[in-house]
Amino acid sequence: MTTTVDTRALVARSLRLRPIIGVVRTATAAEAARQAETLLEAGIELVEITFSVPGATALVRQLLAARTSCGPPWIGMGTVTTPERARQALDAGAEFLVSPNVQAAVAEAARRADKFLVMGALTPTEIVAAHALGADLVKVYPLPPVGGPAYLATVRQPLGDVPMLAAGGFGIDDIPAYRQAGAVAFGIGFPLLAGAEVQPEAVRKRIARALRLAGPATADLSGGADLSGPAGVSSAAGVATASGAAGVATAAGAAGSREERA
Repeated sequence: MTTTVDTRALVARSLRLRPIIGVVRTATAAEAARQAETLLEAGIELVEITFSVPGATALVRQLLAARTSCGPPWIGMGTVTTPERARQALDAGAEFLVSPNVQAAVAEAARRADKFLVMGALTPTEIVAAHALGADLVKVYPLPPVGGPAYLATVRQPLGDVPMLAAGGFGIDDIPAYRQAGAVAFGIGFPLLAGAEVQPEAVRKRIARALRLAGPATADLSGGADLSGPAGVSSAAGVATASGAAGVATAAGAAGSREERA
């Protein structure tokens, strides 16, 4: 049996090797279970069940019970906005926590349980605050409405020592631009899963492509260690050019921006 300390380091290792957190946010528990299974079968090693899913903690318990051994894969919980949600997530066995906001009490709960923490932030002040609270990774969210890769590159110019995950609803084709901007990981949901019920093989191929584009991360993602992005990150102008070359987000990415939230 691995200890909680081992789990945190192993979650970080999985995120370094396959730096995508698959986000599950649906209106029904049955659809959430189907999406989670699709992500797991396709090789996603971190699956985030958000609190907006009906019966989210029960689904986490179900997924953990179905696992035949210690992870990977790892099952975590997202939209952990309050200390009460953090407590519920930890009681359910969540192996990592993701929040859309900076909340000191959530950070404290994760620290006491020694769980890998991805804390959401947008402005430089929020990003620094999340990092100071002990977040293993800062989720810069929501990126597309504020400039996407160009915003991330600009923020990273003074904050390059803070490890950042890109999130907020963008397509698979945008991953390289965010990676070039300095993201070491990516939170993606609907763009990976669109059409899974009718084209499961196409979805598996799409997820495999996303994993190829995403990683592995260039930084050491061991728990509590240096998670910063690649050295020599290009300027905001350069990233904006790269983003333009990649094209506007695909239809799936646009849908993701509506369907996928923190």
